[in-house]
Amino acid sequence: MRSHLPVATVLLAGFFSGSFLSHAQSTLPLPGCEAAPEVQKVLDEKLDWNLLEKMKYAERTAYQRKVLEDLMARYPREAAPVQRYSNLIKQDSPDEYAALRTRLVQQAKDHPDDPLALLLAGKALMGKDTPEGIRPLEAARDKAPAFPLPALSLAATYTTGKRADQNKMKANLEAYFAACPASTDGHAQWLLVKDQPLQPKVAVALRARLEKDTDPKKLEDYETLWGLEFRTRSPKEHDALRAQVARDLERLEKLNPKGDADWLAFLVTGYKQSGASKEAVTATEDRLLHDFPHSNQAWRIVDKRWEDANKEPEDQTDAVAWAKYQKAYEEALKGWIRDYPDNDYLQHDAWFSNIEDEDGITEKDGISAMDSFLQAVKDYQEPRWCGYSYSSAASFLIKNKWQLARALDLLQQAKVLIEKNSAADADDDNVSDENAKDNKKGQIRQDLSINGLILKAAIEAGQPEQALKLKAVVEAPPPEEKKFLSAYWLNRARLEAVQKHTQDALAYYQLALLTRTQAPKAWRGKLHDDLTDEARALWKEQGGTETAWAVWSKQPAGSGAEQVAEGRWEKATKKIPDFELTDLSGKTWRLKELGGKTLLITLWATWCGPCQFELPHLEKFYEKVKDHKDIQILTFDIDEDLGVVAPFLKEKSYTFPVLPAYSTVVSLLDGFAIPQTWLVDSHGVWQWKQLGYSGGSDADFEKEMLDRVKSIETSH
Repeated sequence: MRSHLPVATVLLAGFFSGSFLSHAQSTLPLPGCEAAPEVQKVLDEKLDWNLLEKMKYAERTAYQRKVLEDLMARYPREAAPVQRYSNLIKQDSPDEYAALRTRLVQQAKDHPDDPLALLLAGKALMGKDTPEGIRPLEAARDKAPAFPLPALSLAATYTTGKRADQNKMKANLEAYFAACPASTDGHAQWLLVKDQPLQPKVAVALRARLEKDTDPKKLEDYETLWGLEFRTRSPKEHDALRAQVARDLERLEKLNPKGDADWLAFLVTGYKQSGASKEAVTATEDRLLHDFPHSNQAWRIVDKRWEDANKEPEDQTDAVAWAKYQKAYEEALKGWIRDYPDNDYLQHDAWFSNIEDEDGITEKDGISAMDSFLQAVKDYQEPRWCGYSYSSAASFLIKNKWQLARALDLLQQAKVLIEKNSAADADDDNVSDENAKDNKKGQIRQDLSINGLILKAAIEAGQPEQALKLKAVVEAPPPEEKKFLSAYWLNRARLEAVQKHTQDALAYYQLALLTRTQAPKAWRGKLHDDLTDEARALWKEQGGTETAWAVWSKQPAGSGAEQVAEGRWEKATKKIPDFELTDLSGKTWRLKELGGKTLLITLWATWCGPCQFELPHLEKFYEKVKDHKDIQILTFDIDEDLGVVAPFLKEKSYTFPVLPAYSTVVSLLDGFAIPQTWLVDSHGVWQWKQLGYSGGSDADFEKEMLDRVKSIETSH
């Protein structure tokens, strides 16, 4: 347990001692919709991420603790510092957090009439004993109906998980916004997405508030307002909204003519939503580049301009084109690393990420880049996430066959940290059964991957004893999910190979090949296929011929149908809502009117990098099938800043239907990744979903989608 615990305990005890208890409980002040101005000022200035990210992790954590402890001592009736402090301790020291939670719960028992004590205890119990945590939250809400924070916490609790209850969620959220009608609290705004009827009311209240504000920090809430207004108005009204945004910007420019880099980046987003000319947007970007040339916001502009001027090759198999592109990117990256010394990503991660997959790098340069990356991970990264970085570094060493003993050491460290994270996730008592299953699948995939790397490193390093430590785990019964079988049999093969059981290894390699649900695809000019490479190498070592290899490794007849049935696709487990959505051209789409057609629905956003790779393929596919009577392509856009979507589509010349669906998707799914593709059969039943972009050429994309559609059509 860390030395900070006594300090935290004493400070929290101070909530209920001394002058704090010198008044009757009924007269004790309660926090409002926002932290007190003097508290918020400290939070904004001293805990600004632009300041924090420059500190090493230990220094940053100690500094945050000190700032928050000082605030708690000075303002014992403010909730924000305590909540920030609790979150920090929870991340930094789970053992210390358990003691802190116990203290908060005891304080609520000691002072059952204090709504603030009840709130803090209820929030601390969420995920640990959620039913017990709901009780003090409800008591706090009932004792002080004008105190908004218990209602917000209850709304969050009833949004997802085992206690999900949409009626209770909406009732509590409406109670919160009744008390705080113009709130831009990030959590409240996220929940608001799930309550569409409430959104216009909040937008009206927020505009009324902002039209009176002059504080630049608060004026940046216009971005939240614009997002609400675009999402709650029909596309027919968007031109009028753009004109309103332009008027807002005119006022904002006058109120704060010399803003910082964040302010200018905010203005750039505003001008894009206003429909301003490209020249006007560029002028504001140039202003930011001139005034704050080394800022993170400046780099984002420079990076985007470089991408626009240097289009990625469309053909993922064109090694020559990708090598040329990569060389140009490396030169640009070197300049950015030099010019943006305060950019966390560029200084710590970018160069190693860039060379991870490179083939021509020397061992000296590769190890140097990796060492710098690992030092930055150690210094700056939150310890619980370091495992994934260690795994990446180990994979890099194994790929290049460098320092294999070190790779094994890194993997052992990674395994411990990753398993610790999985255990923490499993300890949440409010995870829904569906999410618990998804978490379990993620854990299986993760275990197969890291165990596979350990086995491969043990083979390459000639350290069979390291592989044998995994014998019981690797030889456990195979997973039920077909998509995990290939990785399972690959690990079985590696375990046999390290023990020199060649015939058994080849048998398992063959099973791994035969259970593969999708063949590897080229990506950025390279094709990686460890499974085939390893199996073929062992085959040749035993004197096998290429002719016999072709027979031995060939998929049996009929297996293609199974590949179509699985691949990277998963069966949908939810029912698609009976949506009625208007696209950006003004056409209304209703699920009930699309019967008889197979629907291919893509989820995307303008800010999503992988979406930018997939959308050009989708556009070409759409042009080919848009006149088919039995297929309909729709796209669900989930941009919060909806106003930037139409200019984006115009710039890219995309013509597929775009339906603003942020509220629909967030209401349907607890969490989601994009791009994501859904397939709905002609009866309106959601059959399949696919996460991410699989790469490949236009022909690959078209074939995959058509095969998938046909598989649905033939199943009915």
